[in-house]
Amino acid sequence: MTSSHIETTQPSAANPLAACLEPSTTLVVAETALGEARLRQVAALARVMDVTLALRGPGASALAATLGCASTAPPEPAPPSSAPALTVREIIMHRLALPLTDLYVSSMYLTPTQSRVVVEIRTHQGLTGWGESHATALPRLQALAKTWLGKNLAQDMPALRRAFGRIGFDNRDGRNALSAFAGLELAAWDLQAQAAGQPLHRLLGHQGPTRPMPIACPLPAAVPGSLVTRTELAAHMADLGNTQRVVELALSFKQRFGINAFKYKSAGNTPAWDITTLKALRAALGPQSKIRFDPNAAYSTHAARELCEALDPIGLEFLEDPTDGLEGLARLSAHVRTPFATNMCVIAPEHLAAAYRRGLSVTVLGDVFLWGGVEGLRQMALAARALGHRPAVHSFYESGVVTAANCHLALALGTDQPHPMDCGWPGLAADITPPFAVSNGHILCPEGPGLGVMPEATALKALANADPIHLH
Repeated sequence: MTSSHIETTQPSAANPLAACLEPSTTLVVAETALGEARLRQVAALARVMDVTLALRGPGASALAATLGCASTAPPEPAPPSSAPALTVREIIMHRLALPLTDLYVSSMYLTPTQSRVVVEIRTHQGLTGWGESHATALPRLQALAKTWLGKNLAQDMPALRRAFGRIGFDNRDGRNALSAFAGLELAAWDLQAQAAGQPLHRLLGHQGPTRPMPIACPLPAAVPGSLVTRTELAAHMADLGNTQRVVELALSFKQRFGINAFKYKSAGNTPAWDITTLKALRAALGPQSKIRFDPNAAYSTHAARELCEALDPIGLEFLEDPTDGLEGLARLSAHVRTPFATNMCVIAPEHLAAAYRRGLSVTVLGDVFLWGGVEGLRQMALAARALGHRPAVHSFYESGVVTAANCHLALALGTDQPHPMDCGWPGLAADITPPFAVSNGHILCPEGPGLGVMPEATALKALANADPIHLH
């Protein structure tokens, strides 16, 4: 990857982060003496604010190429890469249905399974990398994967990233295209870390010992005990005594895994059910437990205000997307004490800036799917912190491939504090990788090279809901 060259007499910014936030700024010049870690955050914020960043000083051209920004020095010939080649020979897309231990009930979904596409990239050098995409992303994934055949992922990843959705307008398939790219990109990161003989979190810059990471487990809005229709669900939820079933499920997770942090999903039916359930969870789990409320924006801003004001005394960890849109959250924030989190209102770089300008400080729940891969999520975390937001890892019910990736990302980016990492893995009835070590509410990050996990062929076959798709 080469950097672009900018000729300018503009002085270097004393505080390049602050300079990026100036409304009229179009160019920020920063000194390489700030160091790569600091400049990586500046570069991430510059992208969010649509500001051109140019580096000045020793090694400017090489560092700018690494960070994907400009340099005030003419580009230098790239030194020969010492990294072993990782040439894509074959890409296999495994179509799966992951069974859940309990019916997933929310305002958006009513399902006993979770459909996924697990991506397998095989190289001519004999290594295999693994990624994952949403099932809805399959058409876009197939088309994108064809362009990756024959690429050397040790050298071509920056170019592949630049070629994908260079601007938002280029990505006409929205979240499905981001998820498709993420599935391939995660497999590429797995391959690169394997080739380096390092766990992914080391390749992402984590230093020091690993640590067990606290997790938060999702809870369905209701536990009807069988597959039901929305009409039957409404009848079940008309009896507030049935809220106790949600509490019993939470206690079973606590007994089995030691989990004491939960994300309660809402069906958005009635505030009375949500209030009753959350009060019962607090009473059963104790004051030290962390409880989140997530109705997936099912309530209007006015209805959410009344509900969230009633929830304030319960002491929830945060309210996740209690209503729709940044404007709704901003208006609601004037009336509610409990902090906000979102994975529906802030899902693109420009949303980080919009929330900042609206005066919001939110927990941004990011995942590799919505942010277009590992690098996109890393840039989000850096820019979010620069704008006063709190980055954290979002999870639904992914396979062990993305569960492992989330562990590496949370460890490398420090996003497991103050909020435990979302983790749907305890709610899977079966998976394609060996079980994770989960105890005392914490999960251990795999320590092998790359992701540290490898799907099992028998499990891939057993959980398949369609034949794999082979590209070569």
